[in-house]
Amino acid sequence: VVCRLKPGSRHLLQLRTMNYGLNGGIAVRTKVILACTECKQRNYNTDKNKRTTPDKLEFSKYCRFCHKHTPHKETK
Repeated sequence: VVCRLKPGSRHLLQLRTMNYGLNGGIAVRTKVILACTECKQRNYNTDKNKRTTPDKLEFSKYCRFCHKHTPHKETK
């Protein structure tokens, strides 16, 4: 997210990341990798909220190695 400040200030652009920082010592969102359950290839990157979804994610996504839609689960 880019925040533009007043023209008279020292810094013209202030960059900050939302939801990836520490909030009271607990990371709000974490990056996860999704892997195909059939061929075990890691195909997709995404992020998740650890507070609302503490369990592992699973989506049905297209695997370019299997050439079909397969379940993809979160890996470490």
